[in-house]
Amino acid sequence: MKLKKLSYQDFNWELKDLQLGMANLIVGKNATGKSRSLQVIDLLLKTIRGERKLNWAAAWKLEFENYKKQIVQYNFETKIPQGIVKEEITIDDKDYLSRSGESAQMKSESDGHLADFYPPNDRLVLQVRRDTKDFPFLEDIAAWEENSYSFKFGNITPKQWSNVQDFGQLMSSEDVLVFFQELSPEDVAAVISEMNGIGFKIISIDLRQRTDASVLIIREENLDKPIPHYNLSQGMFRAISLIIFLQYLISRKKPAMVLIDDLCEGMDYDRGRKLGKLIFDKCISNSIQLIATSNDNFLMDVVDIECLNVLRRNGKTVTSINYFNHPDLFDEFALTGFSNFDFFSSNYLAKHNL
Repeated sequence: MKLKKLSYQDFNWELKDLQLGMANLIVGKNATGKSRSLQVIDLLLKTIRGERKLNWAAAWKLEFENYKKQIVQYNFETKIPQGIVKEEITIDDKDYLSRSGESAQMKSESDGHLADFYPPNDRLVLQVRRDTKDFPFLEDIAAWEENSYSFKFGNITPKQWSNVQDFGQLMSSEDVLVFFQELSPEDVAAVISEMNGIGFKIISIDLRQRTDASVLIIREENLDKPIPHYNLSQGMFRAISLIIFLQYLISRKKPAMVLIDDLCEGMDYDRGRKLGKLIFDKCISNSIQLIATSNDNFLMDVVDIECLNVLRRNGKTVTSINYFNHPDLFDEFALTGFSNFDFFSSNYLAKHNL
């Protein structure tokens, strides 16, 4: 499953028709909603897996493409105090789930039979009704959620491996130490090679158990003593954490989507540029949908311009300018010879009344 389009609305914020490809870099001026857009997707994942109660009024409109290249639309709406007041699934415009009020009806993919049932008003249908034969479309959405991961690059520090989980805070699903412990020697060699490729000259990485905690030990070229992870620079620590994270997912899981907020935040120009290109290339080559945010010009310039998603905010409503809704605009700019950052920072969009 690939997320193609997302709309979300609550009482004080609206994300309208965010269209997505396989590789996406969300950019925009301060306070336009870059991080919040990723938080909405992260919130959706938490909601589907039951970690977030549906105790607020909101409306979701989602569009996926499944492995059969079918378009799956999944919409649901909540109100207070009623709970879930609407839930719908269509596949290529054919109705498969219709829920209104206390009752729901769902069509079997195996024989077309319509089943009536009455789910709790605080639970999504896919949380209470699962059947791989009759309702595989629910399994597809559940599998997409189970194989989607979040990483808040700008909040990772050498003194703390993970953040306190909270709504609105993007999290990696497990501790990075656990990720590294699960890597094979070949995976560790790949991590070292990629760190060298972006400019950190590492010879080895080892995990050592101490009486009070586990520690990653990094040995660099031209240094006599190895370095424990908590003494690494912030930029180096963030880079190695993300590379370990992705290597673990690719080698041990089947990642469908990875969210990275503030990609390359706090890194110098050269290493940040190389890391950004590495992450985009790594996700694309492994068929992982990547949705990242950044305002760093060097990162914008190393990705394909078609990956850019420029956010605009008017009051509480956030919209985006991307290749899907303005292909001619992007194709025209590509011929100018200017950098991708100029597409965002210059008056090019203003000249087109955008």
